Amino acid sequence: MSDGKEAGHFNGKWAIITVNERLPSRGEQIARARAWGVTESMLGMRDVSALIVDDVTGKRTTNWPGLLKERAAFLDTMGALLPAGDQVFFATPLCIGFSPAHARQVIERLWSCGMLVYVHTVRGNGSALYAEGDDITDLLDMVAAEQNAANVRKSRNKI
Repeated sequence: MSDGKEAGHFNGKWAIITVNERLPSRGEQIARARAWGVTESMLGMRDVSALIVDDVTGKRTTNWPGLLKERAAFLDTMGALLPAGDQVFFATPLCIGFSPAHARQVIERLWSCGMLVYVHTVRGNGSALYAEGDDITDLLDMVAAEQNAANVRKSRNKI
């Protein structure tokens, strides 16, 4: 059975990778995205992968959208293209946004483009695919819990 995409053509799967000490490593996030079905490819020396990567290692702000420039460019492009049914991968809930408000903003923006939000690791071993209109209360609670845990780890490392 076909998923509607022709062999050799883009499968509609994107991955947003955010590099930061509070998140799984870049390599780990990419490996999970690859296992999920995101393809990596080069056109000559140019990376044309479906991977969107922002490195905000060591950064701290209350305006994450302003620092996540690759993500912002991707969202702007998708807003113009409206690729209904495409899916966007995030390794964990905290990878979506560094706070519940930031995560909600990202999810709602992706939904406005007709995209689905896939979270690879939800509460341990599970995964989830969120479509527009789904209740994301539990997901946003997970973002808050991961945010708190990351802050505790960071403060313990300072001692």
